Amino acid sequence: MKIARGIVAVLTTIALAVSFVAAGFAVCILPPVTHTLSSWFAKDAISPFDRTQLVEVADATRDFSFGAHDEADLYRVIYLVDVEYQQSLLDTGGTVPSDFPKLDRVTDRSSLPQLKSAFAGASELYCYSENTVSHLDDCYKIMAVAFPILVVVAAIALVGLVFTGVAGNKRLVGVVLIAAGVVVMVSFVGLGVWAGVDFAGFFRTFHQLFFSQGNWEFPYDSLLICALPTEFWMGMGVVWLGVAIIVSILSIVIGKGLRK
Repeated sequence: MKIARGIVAVLTTIALAVSFVAAGFAVCILPPVTHTLSSWFAKDAISPFDRTQLVEVADATRDFSFGAHDEADLYRVIYLVDVEYQQSLLDTGGTVPSDFPKLDRVTDRSSLPQLKSAFAGASELYCYSENTVSHLDDCYKIMAVAFPILVVVAAIALVGLVFTGVAGNKRLVGVVLIAAGVVVMVSFVGLGVWAGVDFAGFFRTFHQLFFSQGNWEFPYDSLLICALPTEFWMGMGVVWLGVAIIVSILSIVIGKGLRK
């Protein structure tokens, strides 16, 4: 029985640590987080679009990557932003660039083929390329696979804690909570130091790990990068780190209480 409790305790610690990390990520992809960080850091200084328009694109990008995953809606938001920009050019006597999307090809804003046709061959300054959408689609696929796995992991952590507690060993429950919190804090502090010293290297390694096909590099002045620049992702990292650390501290505090 003692060996069984020990094995359950180790598995529960691992499952809890993973769940704490997942909790931080879950907060990161909430719509208000994307909206706020993009409104702070969007690169309207190098984009033809203003900050409000870039934030609209960022919100639609988040929804496509981690929400409804409606490709037509993503294209439609970008199309409407392009319509606004084109109208502003015409109103001020400007000339529509030759590499601007061919908006006149769209007669039905709900038609994905028409929207794609309008963007075909246009500069990434004004719209997402097929490669960009493919990358965002990969993000969604990874999340679709990871989500049920993380739910199972969280269930394992809960069942493990209940089993340990029912077995009458509250002190062991405390040890598990402390260990899980410490593991996450040490890991995230280490990653945080790496990101703080060399964020570009950290970001590149992260993407090479999850997107080995290499469709994650885009021009610095592209619509995607202007809406979601490096500073945006650094902010995401801070949110992720902060939530994981807070949850870990709570786990350690509760764990110490149970050990007494």
